[in-house]
Amino acid sequence: MDIFEEKQGVTSRADELGELRREDIVAIGIDTGGTHTDLVLGGKGKLVTLKVPSTTHDLTIGILEGVKAIAQRAGFALSEINRFVYASTFVTNLFIEHKQTPVGLITTEGFRDVLAIGRASRKPDVYDIHWRPAEPLVQRHLRLGVIERMDHRGDIVEPLDEESVRAALRTLTSEGVVSVAVCLLHAYANPAHEQRIAEIANSEFPSLEISLSSDVSREFREYERTSTTCVSAFIKGPLRKHLASLSAALKADGVLVKPTMMQGNGGIATFQAAVDAPASVTHSGVMGGIVGAVALSAQTGIKNLISLDMGGTSADVSLIYDGKATLAHRSHVGPHPLIVPTLDMITIGAGGGSIAWIDGGTSLRVGPQSAGSRPGPACYAQGGTDATVSDANLVAGRLNADFFLAGARQLDASLSHKAVDQVASSLNISSDAAALGILAIAEAHMVNAIRLVSVERGFDPRDFTLVAFGGAGALHAVRLAEALSIKKVLIPPAPGNTSAMGLLSADTRYDFARTLYAPLDRAIQRDMAQAAKELLIEANAALEKDSIPAPQRRFVISLDLRYEGQNYELNLTTDEDEIQRGSSDEFKPLVDRFDAMHEQVYGYRLEGRSLKIVKVRVTSIGVTPHIVWPELASYDTASGKEPAPHRYREVLISNGTRTEIPVYRHEDLRAGQDVPAPAIVEYTGGTLFIPPQWAGHVDQFANLHLEQGVADASVTFEPALEKEVEHHA
Repeated sequence: MDIFEEKQGVTSRADELGELRREDIVAIGIDTGGTHTDLVLGGKGKLVTLKVPSTTHDLTIGILEGVKAIAQRAGFALSEINRFVYASTFVTNLFIEHKQTPVGLITTEGFRDVLAIGRASRKPDVYDIHWRPAEPLVQRHLRLGVIERMDHRGDIVEPLDEESVRAALRTLTSEGVVSVAVCLLHAYANPAHEQRIAEIANSEFPSLEISLSSDVSREFREYERTSTTCVSAFIKGPLRKHLASLSAALKADGVLVKPTMMQGNGGIATFQAAVDAPASVTHSGVMGGIVGAVALSAQTGIKNLISLDMGGTSADVSLIYDGKATLAHRSHVGPHPLIVPTLDMITIGAGGGSIAWIDGGTSLRVGPQSAGSRPGPACYAQGGTDATVSDANLVAGRLNADFFLAGARQLDASLSHKAVDQVASSLNISSDAAALGILAIAEAHMVNAIRLVSVERGFDPRDFTLVAFGGAGALHAVRLAEALSIKKVLIPPAPGNTSAMGLLSADTRYDFARTLYAPLDRAIQRDMAQAAKELLIEANAALEKDSIPAPQRRFVISLDLRYEGQNYELNLTTDEDEIQRGSSDEFKPLVDRFDAMHEQVYGYRLEGRSLKIVKVRVTSIGVTPHIVWPELASYDTASGKEPAPHRYREVLISNGTRTEIPVYRHEDLRAGQDVPAPAIVEYTGGTLFIPPQWAGHVDQFANLHLEQGVADASVTFEPALEKEVEHHA
């Protein structure tokens, strides 16, 4: 039963969403993070943004408060909302807290230790003698084998012993397990044994929640498939409870539309679909920003972007090339590997709440520990005493204590000074140098993350524009660009709410895959065509279930290919015609594209080396009208009048001196205006710091385009820091 429809009686108007025109849409995007919940409500010529504190003990409370507040501000009744998109770090927090009922694993006899063995590699640092592998998600006494065996073609080698299944289920039940992952050897090729285990469990052990690897991921690689299935089993119960509670609370308050949730693949799915495939939403909380950056690329015409989403707890970095985000098919949640499609990004512990600390009494370090929303940075005056990046920005004059979140929260600058003074005293340096040092080290971490998604993947960051958002991203964007010799920076109209805005630019999306391991030649053509046909049927059924009208359905076929002898593959888009042609010569265009992609990614190609197909993939997309940033009124260029600065403020510049610079309010800016540097631009949900030797220009959508003039592009650490700090990370 669909717990989000039959049990809660969502009205039929939700099913009409796909047929709505853009001008009829009233859409709300909600992105909950560790510190703040960001909201955007757009429709009928209005666009309103809001930030409220996250209620981490119960996210639903903060969400409902934010929904009511933003609807009232926009002048809409809650019943008028006809599109609701949600993104959250809820799943990530489950792994951080690890407070879930124990999970059981049923696998093929002899393979219970796959989770513990993993890849038997010493990652991420082979030279760390103190490194220890992560604790498996399922304890060993809850990992049980059953008698059965399939081969890699899906042929039965040994039939399923159903008594061994019942014995395993009885043992797990007696241990208090309520969620069981089932991952049998080669079940991706033939799921029959897994499906029979589910039938036995549902009939004889109805209290158990069963997650089958053949439902979670029909892909080979035993360790990753087992891990992904266990992750699904671990989060399925709490996710269902959270989404059911949120759905019921929304309905009770008058939000009648069927709610949807952002997935790791950058598309949205119904709450029910998210619960059915919980691994797909493990990265929900960070994807809205990437989708928002792609939407900015389309609106501004800037095809190549590096996105920096810096919030209170972490910073997420991604690369958009030719207007498209890169899709990865392997990722991690905590230390646990996943094989589900996710938009490619790097996350590091560098946010506004990242704590500065002294390592060994001499070395200044920043993060990855965060002060979170409670107690938060020292300036929040909620009991926190550690200096954070936000405190350093406040001491440096780059943050306005009276206009944080547009004045919704008053910051205590004296507490920031006290916290930073403690760091300065420990290092025997000035308070200003300590503040600059904290900022420089946090920025160095982010520079390294940007290099990971660009230089180490074959892209020159100088060919890209850095787009920065999140509550803290605009404060650091220009300095990061200088360190990487990036000449252009883009700041969106509401940087603190760009991730939530991205939710309203997402389409419905589902991904399906089938392992098909064989040489790419005529002999495999029929199997490729059949696999694609079956996946297309599944993909269409998923959109049909979501009531997506047929004209709005799109399907993309792709293949995972690799050279003979390689261990990992690249994904190339194809179509039914190319698969149907299917001879060695007629696959040549596909082979040529693979060679070119391999050279771009790895720097070389192996022309003439035979290819192997590994997987067939089909993506289904339900295209929906997007909410975009509205155009901004222009100022009268003929008059020569520029909107005046809101005020002037003394700011600590990178050379260690304090200088009075103009402070603008973004709401006062108009299309066509130039913003000279140095300057501060204050948004309702963020702050932009423009250091000397840069210039800003406002476009018709209220984006700020920053361009470097003559700047010291080689600086990674602040000059003042180099003079006064001998020890740094």
